[in-house]
Amino acid sequence: MNASNYEIIQSMYEELQKEQSELRFDLQEKREKIAKIDHYLSGVSKQEEGSLQVSSSEKSGTLHHGAIADKELEKKKLTVDCEEIEKQIHLNENRMEQLQNFLSGSSTLHVKQLSIMDAQEKERQRIARDLHDTSLQNLTHLVHMVELSSLYIDEDPVKAKLELATVEKLIHKVIEEIRNSLFALRPMAFDDLGLKEAIEKLLTVLNQDKQFYISTDIDPITMDISDSSGQVRLLSIYRIIQECVQNAIKHSGGTEINIQVKDDDAFYHISVRDNGNGFDISEALKKDKHFGLSVIKERVVFLDGTIDIDGQNGTSITIAIPKTG
Repeated sequence: MNASNYEIIQSMYEELQKEQSELRFDLQEKREKIAKIDHYLSGVSKQEEGSLQVSSSEKSGTLHHGAIADKELEKKKLTVDCEEIEKQIHLNENRMEQLQNFLSGSSTLHVKQLSIMDAQEKERQRIARDLHDTSLQNLTHLVHMVELSSLYIDEDPVKAKLELATVEKLIHKVIEEIRNSLFALRPMAFDDLGLKEAIEKLLTVLNQDKQFYISTDIDPITMDISDSSGQVRLLSIYRIIQECVQNAIKHSGGTEINIQVKDDDAFYHISVRDNGNGFDISEALKKDKHFGLSVIKERVVFLDGTIDIDGQNGTSITIAIPKTG
């Protein structure tokens, strides 16, 4: 392992240490909030038991019930958040162990095998997070909308129909979100058509709202289905481009993205550029604002590749990955 890659891995390890500290602090805060909600709900329950014989208006009862429902919903969301944070802490612990093995001179082959498993687990975590942040939240909202429609159905059928029409639109949105998550899990185009077509399909999914003009220059790279190592290498390239484009769409503030994947005798050359605001790379990594860059670097290093990131005049990421290694 050359000095440059050693420094990258050491930097990754230190960033993970920092993230672990922040995750544990966040987890503790959320657990404390859950404890406060439990205390509130327990107090309300005792208050209701003590006031069963005291009459109250239907309106105040409804408002009281609404406050309880809001607290229960908040608790559910916090509980799911805690579970996701705990999974991320566990994942980071495994990644730190792998990086530490690499730094201490463990078998390169063993580390690569672990890195493949780690990449798979990270992808599962990302999809779970996406489902939680989008589909799960929308489904929870749908439940409340259906409950609301059932209350309107007798008193105001027109309003109930409007609510149900909104529910129908949201259901279609959730279906599309889940379909995209399944595509991200294992793109069928990758198996059926190859890397070039899979990347083009990916870009269509990522740029559904067409806010970016995306240009591509991708060589038709053939894939031997009997070569499992080669498949892993090409799928890793796919994931690297996915991460680069997602970062550009979310963070660049630009309007154009250019992607190149070139195939020569010994290397795959990858280039992803945008015309956005750019950033100070060293400061970004110190502040952990672009953790996706660390994930990209990690994937490249474990493929024995090289990476160069330029944050001036937009962001430019240039990667070379050997075909064997």
